Amino acid sequence: MNLPEDAVLVDTRPRPAYEAGHLPGARHLDLSAPKLRLREEAELKALEGGLTELFQTLGLRSPVVLYDEGLTSRLCRTAFFLGLGGLEVQLWTEGWEPYATEKEEPKPERTEVVAKLRRDWLLTADEAARHPLLLDVRSPEEYQGKVHPPCCPRGGRIPGSKNVPLELFLSPEGLLERLGLQPGQEVGVYCHSGARSAVAFFVLRSLGVRARNYLGSMHEWLQEGLPTEP
Repeated sequence: MNLPEDAVLVDTRPRPAYEAGHLPGARHLDLSAPKLRLREEAELKALEGGLTELFQTLGLRSPVVLYDEGLTSRLCRTAFFLGLGGLEVQLWTEGWEPYATEKEEPKPERTEVVAKLRRDWLLTADEAARHPLLLDVRSPEEYQGKVHPPCCPRGGRIPGSKNVPLELFLSPEGLLERLGLQPGQEVGVYCHSGARSAVAFFVLRSLGVRARNYLGSMHEWLQEGLPTEP
């Protein structure tokens, strides 16, 4: 991978792996866990403010190159947050390993970068509810409501959504043809917590599809008491 000369590096692996050896200058950041309610304008503004503080504290500015051991949901959800806040992000999934020898954690200088949400990256619950082409990237068992995580009161799916399990996105050659999609088309994606769907988001974007990720996904959908199928 050809890195931009002025790229800021972000390591999204678990903390012990980062401490055992990371790329020189790389910050450690994992945003795979936070679950936010994002339905009201005030909540979107609060996210913008939180991302601004994160960018400034970690010394983040464009371009940011995030790396992990493969195209993980941890990598993609973290990159999604940074890109959603307006940073230019690139994913580095392999080939970085021989250079991950640094043990000392950097002390970045604070930046003055202000986050501005890319709304064309994001779907809120209300937008997902009326989106004409919404893909559920969970397993068929989750989609059918047969299994669900313990944090959710029940299973089910967003009405009208189509099941396209995440595994299909990991072999992107011919993916658009298999899904009947065209470059330039807008598609919504969701899963349980917006992590697996972040993987699908970046794969679709790399193929020219205008993907939008419902970050709250089924976790938020069920917490809000919204209707489900089956």
